[in-house]
Amino acid sequence: MNTTASTNYWKIPGKLGLPVRAAILCGLFFIEKFFLIQFVDLQQADAALGMGEHLRVAQHFGFRFIVALVAALSVFAFARGRSGRSLTPQTAYFRPAWIAAHVALIGCLAWLSSQLFPLGPPLIPFAAVIGLWLACAVAAVFCAFVATAHLSLWLNAARALGSIWFYSVAAALAAATAIPLSQELWPPTAAATFDLVRIILLPILPGLTSDPTRLVLGTQTFAVAISEFCSGLEGMSLILVFMIAWLWYFRKEYRFPRALLLIPLGVMLMFGLNAVRIAGLVLIGNAGYYEVAEYGFHSQAGWIAFNGVAVGIAFWTRRSRWLNRSEKLLQADQSDNPTSVFLMPLLAILGAGMLSHALSGRFEWFYPLRLLACLAVIVIYRHRLAALDWGWSWRGPLLGIGVFLIWIIGVHFLAPDQGMPEPLAAASPSLRWGWIVCRVAGSVLTVPLAEELAYRGFLMRRLQSRDFDSLAYERVGWFAIAASAVLFGAAHGVLWLPGCVAGFAYGWIVRRQGHLGEAVTAHMMTNFLVAAVALVSGNWAGF
Repeated sequence: MNTTASTNYWKIPGKLGLPVRAAILCGLFFIEKFFLIQFVDLQQADAALGMGEHLRVAQHFGFRFIVALVAALSVFAFARGRSGRSLTPQTAYFRPAWIAAHVALIGCLAWLSSQLFPLGPPLIPFAAVIGLWLACAVAAVFCAFVATAHLSLWLNAARALGSIWFYSVAAALAAATAIPLSQELWPPTAAATFDLVRIILLPILPGLTSDPTRLVLGTQTFAVAISEFCSGLEGMSLILVFMIAWLWYFRKEYRFPRALLLIPLGVMLMFGLNAVRIAGLVLIGNAGYYEVAEYGFHSQAGWIAFNGVAVGIAFWTRRSRWLNRSEKLLQADQSDNPTSVFLMPLLAILGAGMLSHALSGRFEWFYPLRLLACLAVIVIYRHRLAALDWGWSWRGPLLGIGVFLIWIIGVHFLAPDQGMPEPLAAASPSLRWGWIVCRVAGSVLTVPLAEELAYRGFLMRRLQSRDFDSLAYERVGWFAIAASAVLFGAAHGVLWLPGCVAGFAYGWIVRRQGHLGEAVTAHMMTNFLVAAVALVSGNWAGF
């Protein structure tokens, strides 16, 4: 590249295809959306009438439409195999001048956002604010696209999608329109759920009291009000989306139209299990376990039901000769799957976590279930796990110390101080220390192993290649490392930022040394130091 060109571009090592750049832009726009909303007086917006009310409704519809459109384009393009790799630029670059223009326009949008619903008299007419805001938004999006690749490449990629645009726009319009319309289904669905729960409980609780007007069911000691949010409609919607996506992705393997029966089957199962969940809630509360019913079972049983239905249908249908048309597929599904070795330990911890939360109240007394579930999976897969590369050196633990320091700094700024949970502190010494030993063992031994298998062993390489199991760690690209690190950080809640840094550091050392064991030992060292600091200092934030 000549000297003149170098002043117009920021060149970075490697190559970035258009799908990767589009993903970067989506993440950028998502962050900027929440940045701009900080400048809007939401109370004034909710109380606005006339044109302001129409703007608020249009904004909600537009956001839902854009999110649905991006999701639809991604799914349809991936399913059709049109990833845009043929349009991959030879070098990875960004244009600083266009980036500066984008940042300046975002600053203008921040000021204009503050003028949409001002407390005092507006400085400029409302219609002018809307017009200027839309113009600046379009210009900011244009600058962001041009900053990451030549406009001709984006236009060629858009043309390559062809008819996918039509299907994506239609799906996005349907989704954006269906969301507000579905709210009208809440009252009748809640009433139907009330009737079904009453039918389930009457043979079990002869003294059951019911109020059809307020949709309240219970006994003399415990009662539940079935609100619109408890109608089961959200779970039914989730399973509907899951089943449609599942059937679309595997459309070449299933027999249609009989496979379409899976959609009403999944929806009916979710509706029925939601009623069973509420009935179980009443029974647990009536037995005297109020905290378990309110804080544990109530929040977790719905997710357990959804995961059970989704996994159960997926497992059964992939092995059903009545639904599958390919005999080879049935044989392949029944053979060893390399993915399971890397994901099952973490899935066991997550599944046991949902169960332990459902059985617990304010405090997760059944945390040892996570440890036992992961150990059970390790025993089942012990021969295949032993065949993996667990080599490590002094670099792993040393990196773990560095990540620990970053984690502690992040905890100091992002998480409030938190002492030992009161129920644990009030427990007997044997119960308290038994729980702490299990908690430390899980944090230091099983969690690092399970997370590194899933995030670095599987996800990081899977983002690079479909045949991830044969991909050497040294060949993993920086985008795969960064993307897996972001997802790893997102799983750590309020500590997402130090989580992202930790995930990137673990991915970096695996790529550098070529051994998964390096990341595992680094992760173990980090968690050991975090646990030690929590127990010594009494501040359990971040532990």
